[in-house]
Amino acid sequence: MGRNDSEYFEKRARQERERARNCDDSSARRVHEEMADRYTAQLALRDPQSLLGDFA
Repeated sequence: MGRNDSEYFEKRARQERERARNCDDSSARRVHEEMADRYTAQLALRDPQSLLGDFA
């Protein structure tokens, strides 16, 4: 996976978590959290070392 892909998934996960924190509606907050989890999962699948460091 290219560095740009990793940066994209990291950025999108952060954005979705921020949106979840700022969301007043619990349903919308849950959707943002789920999206953030999916971006994080994609990052882990494509580049496990970015999340696990030396444990990968």
